[in-house]
Amino acid sequence: MQSVIIQLYKVSEEVPLPAYGTSYAACFDLSFQPCGRFSIQGYDKWNNACDRMAYDGKLVIMPGDRLLMPTGLIMKIRPGSTGSDPLASYSIRLHARSGMSLKQGLVLANAEGVIDIDYQKEIFVMLTNISESPVTVNTGDRIAQAEVVRQHPTYFELVNEVPVGYSERDGGFGSTGHN
Repeated sequence: MQSVIIQLYKVSEEVPLPAYGTSYAACFDLSFQPCGRFSIQGYDKWNNACDRMAYDGKLVIMPGDRLLMPTGLIMKIRPGSTGSDPLASYSIRLHARSGMSLKQGLVLANAEGVIDIDYQKEIFVMLTNISESPVTVNTGDRIAQAEVVRQHPTYFELVNEVPVGYSERDGGFGSTGHN
C-alpha cells in the first residue's frame, strides 16, 4: 500500500493536527480554528456579504448563512511521496460531517470542497446552516472531514459523430426507475 505525505503548516501553535476518528475511518477531521480572527467572512440568507463575529472562541451561524470557516491549516501533498507514477496528481476533498448535518443542520455550501494540489493557502470550510435555528460553533469543533483523492491523467478526444455504444437507452434522468 502506498502512503501519501501531507506537509502541514499551523497558522497558530494552538491548532491541532488533523486526526482520523478511528483506525478504519476513510477521512480525517478538520476543526474550526479562528486563530485570533474577530470576524468570519460570508453571506447572509439574503445574499448580502456579512461578517460574523467570533466571541470567546464561539461563532453563531444564523439560518441560511454561508460562512468561510478557518481551519488554521495550510496543507501540501509532498511531491514524490505518492509512489512511482509520475503522472499521478492528488487533491484533498472536503465532506460534510454526517452527525453535524443531521443534528445541527450544518452542511457544506458547495456539497464537496476540492483543494487542488497547487493551492498553498489556509484551508477554509464553506458551511451553511440549513436549519431554522441559530447554531453555535466553538473553537476546536470538528466542522468537516477530508480525504486525499488520486486523480488519473485525463485526455479529451474530439470526435465528429455522436458516440454510440454501451449506453444506448431511451429516456433521461430517472428513466431506470425509482428503486
